[in-house]
Amino acid sequence: MANNYVYILDGKAYVNLTNKCSNACTFCIRNTGDGVKGTPLWLDKEPTAIDVISAFEKVRDKLASDEVVFCGFGEPTDAMAVLVESAARLKGMGYTLRLNTNGLGNADNGRDITSELKVFDTVSVSLNQCDAKKYAEVTRSRYEDKAFSFVLDFAKSCKERGINTVFTVVDTIDGGDVDRCREIARKMGVPLRVRSYVPDNYGDN
Repeated sequence: MANNYVYILDGKAYVNLTNKCSNACTFCIRNTGDGVKGTPLWLDKEPTAIDVISAFEKVRDKLASDEVVFCGFGEPTDAMAVLVESAARLKGMGYTLRLNTNGLGNADNGRDITSELKVFDTVSVSLNQCDAKKYAEVTRSRYEDKAFSFVLDFAKSCKERGINTVFTVVDTIDGGDVDRCREIARKMGVPLRVRSYVPDNYGDN
């Protein structure tokens, strides 16, 4: 199996650290393929920070953006040590960093990790739904009805740390639920972005 630790999408470098995730979302691209744009993302060996930087250097001259996104086939905060070290190295190289996360990193790691995420320019948190029951239904989280509050607390902590924090939802949910998500985001002072569902893993071209 090829271990693709860095892949390119829309001219940006994406970092794939782990296949571990505490959610099993109904809309996840893992349900419809083994990777993105023909790049396999299932790992049989997780990378070290050195592996990440080595993989990044191999694609660096193909990039059309200075933003690097930590978002692979699993939850990046489930590989915290490598996440923080590789992010710090890339930041030192002058890149802008974004973390795409399910917002369950505190629960997964058993501690508040948000102070360690200040290296990121933006932390994008998947809100996914408007209440605990609906969140559990769409994400099938191991934390069940507790997961939603964990996500809100995580985003609140990131914002309080001074990190540019945004929420996302996928447009597969009901429009009324999207509106309720907007209201949650408004009350928390966190912008909400509605993402389009991509059923074909961005295609293979």
